[in-house]
Amino acid sequence: MSPSPADSRQSSPILQIQTQQVSAVRTPVARNHADSAIAQRAQKTTLIGLRAAVVVAGAAYVLALGGSALLHVRASVLDGVPLCLGPAAFLCFYSRLVFPRAVRVAQGLEAAFIIIVLGLSLACLSYIGAMANLPLRDQEMIWVERQLGFDWLQVMGGLDRWPGVLRLLGWAYATFTSQLIATVLVLIIARRTRELDCFFLTFVCATLIAEVSSALLPTLGPMSALAGNAAFQHLPTLGRATGETVLALRQGTLAIVDLDAINGIISFPSLHAAVAVIVPFTLRWNKPLFWPLVVLDGLMLVSTVPSGNHYLTDVLGGVAVAVLAIACGRRAQQSLDRLIAATVSNFRSPLQSRAARTTPAE
Repeated sequence: MSPSPADSRQSSPILQIQTQQVSAVRTPVARNHADSAIAQRAQKTTLIGLRAAVVVAGAAYVLALGGSALLHVRASVLDGVPLCLGPAAFLCFYSRLVFPRAVRVAQGLEAAFIIIVLGLSLACLSYIGAMANLPLRDQEMIWVERQLGFDWLQVMGGLDRWPGVLRLLGWAYATFTSQLIATVLVLIIARRTRELDCFFLTFVCATLIAEVSSALLPTLGPMSALAGNAAFQHLPTLGRATGETVLALRQGTLAIVDLDAINGIISFPSLHAAVAVIVPFTLRWNKPLFWPLVVLDGLMLVSTVPSGNHYLTDVLGGVAVAVLAIACGRRAQQSLDRLIAATVSNFRSPLQSRAARTTPAE
């Protein structure tokens, strides 16, 4: 007897199990495709390309402004941000609307504004963190170094007899800002918008982790804690000025954050060491640039110790911060992409519905 149509429409248990297995296998793949689609929708815009970086830069500015107001600090370093906002927004939107093919120009304007906002805001936050006035941890850093078999004062005394080496290391140490700007330019020229957005977020994560760590474990640096009265012929003594700034912030005698803040006062962990890892990692796809950067940033890693601002433990901490920031930066980018895509979709849906209702029927 042939099966009835009703029986043929009923799926067998075996087929049901197979269907469930196939759907279970495809679910993670579908999620990955969905995440990729969300990221692409978040990046497709005619006005703002570096959306996540713009959001984070704005949040950093608001945080710095609120923190300075809460602590009654005159943050004159932040005064330039509103002055740059109007011209930057006008030039960016104008270039995208009038010259839609000039993508690099528009991204360059966006990146320049982001660099200014992040640089000033994060510098202000580092000064605010130093005002927490928690107990200094220089002795603990010195103890850890000695357990590792490293005596900063003895090693620097020997290095002071090599002025040529110190000049080379000083030059490498001074490339900190130029490396960040050069990385942004390379990513703009290569049209790697997603990677540029992620690079900004990674740097912000590294800086915030370093600033929080510095506020919780404040130090003056070896030049102030170990060699306050030592006389060096060639070794840079910049660390003494940094230590004096930290002490003034802790004692409340310095309540103005001006443009001098961009020089940085963080000792532990070393942000120079973090950038020495982040920059080559970001440009690892460009082999002609990658290997020279490895050499340069290797020198910058070594130069952090004789700069006088950092202990050896600061350098190790900076490398750990870089690894953590690279992981956090990618996750932050994905989360912000989803949030921005959902916000834009919720904003556009009512407008599209209203436009559909007002459109006359053909």
